[in-house]
Amino acid sequence: MIKNSRLLIILSILLGILFPAGLIYIIFSTVHEHSRKTVQSDAVIYTCEGKTVLAGVLKEFNAHAVRKGGGMTSVSGSSSYYACAFDLEKGEKLWSVRLNAKNNLGKNWGDAVLLGQSAKYLFFLRNELYVINKEDGKLVAGNKDLKDIADKLMNESSLFPDFVNNYLYDDSLQAVVIKGSDGLAYLLDGNTLQTRPAPAINIVTYFSQKQQHFGKTAVSNYHEQLVTFTKENGQLYAFMDDNDQALLQKGEKPPYGATKAPRRSLYTTAASNPATTLQQVSEDVFLFGGFLKATGIDSSVFNENETGFYEGPYQLLSRGNQNTQTRLQLPDGGHIILHKASIASNATIIITAVDTSGNKRWQIPTNFRNISKVLQIKEQLFILSGESDNNNGEAGKILILSLLDGKASTYNFKEGKFI
Repeated sequence: MIKNSRLLIILSILLGILFPAGLIYIIFSTVHEHSRKTVQSDAVIYTCEGKTVLAGVLKEFNAHAVRKGGGMTSVSGSSSYYACAFDLEKGEKLWSVRLNAKNNLGKNWGDAVLLGQSAKYLFFLRNELYVINKEDGKLVAGNKDLKDIADKLMNESSLFPDFVNNYLYDDSLQAVVIKGSDGLAYLLDGNTLQTRPAPAINIVTYFSQKQQHFGKTAVSNYHEQLVTFTKENGQLYAFMDDNDQALLQKGEKPPYGATKAPRRSLYTTAASNPATTLQQVSEDVFLFGGFLKATGIDSSVFNENETGFYEGPYQLLSRGNQNTQTRLQLPDGGHIILHKASIASNATIIITAVDTSGNKRWQIPTNFRNISKVLQIKEQLFILSGESDNNNGEAGKILILSLLDGKASTYNFKEGKFI
């Protein structure tokens, strides 16, 4: 009896400890699962002291409560924004600066934006301007430090990527263009951090045009990274399915659009020939495939003034990307083909390298379902993930790919490590 009583006491104590501990663990795991750390697609890559550095806006969403019912999951929480830099070789966070300036209504609200970079500094915006040293991550200037124009600076909130308020970085000027509260434009020099009036800039026209361009280019997606029709070295290249080829031969229009013709193969012919003479290179099928476009290039390789261009195969086989026709080249002259593992809407992306004749060299399956941005430094490619077809520009992971040999590694921002 005494032994049984002792066992009951011990079991009661253990249950009293283990049950709350287990409950806490379940709650913590659930909250952690629904919390996120993502880097925005306006991130930049640069080298510093021999290190390859990714700098950008790190958005931390901390889940506070998770409710499930009726087949739906409801998550409530709060977001914090940081300017961050990562050493992509070691997988380490180099520095972090919290972006928490209040807006003109006194609220800690609005999105953060990386406006751009100069040789020395990174320029972030969240209600106010943050100028950060690229080498050590020190905050070197903000609105209050721009004393000559401090009374003309505004702190209205921005919505990434659709609307960036009052501050834009202009690479051609190497300066931040500032919309003053007096209706005039001012420049913050990207290297000296000196301010001066910019009377030649019409703030209404300038900000309208630049914001439209930023809204279109700040966030990409998988289909916008594809080159499905191009010419190079006297040859035409196209990704088509059997139906496309048959329609071309009949003089009819192939289906138009990014998601048309899912079973694509590579075709080629001499650039002097009409598109109807395109011949299949191999039997390889690339689901929703196309060449990976060259980074930082958005221009047509065809003559858009040609009669019938917008109704002809030049436009139709480009799947709507008539300004995305320059493909990325591997160091030895080959190319990269992006394609999907299946035709399902949430299918993962496969990366295949081919030589100049279209023969397969190496292939990398990824767990990415979309792409928010592609960056390149020399022989290294950096691909920021996208989470869905409706890409919001938030990347949970980055794929680091050697263009020399196809070696790849993936860094997870939430876990803070390579996976």
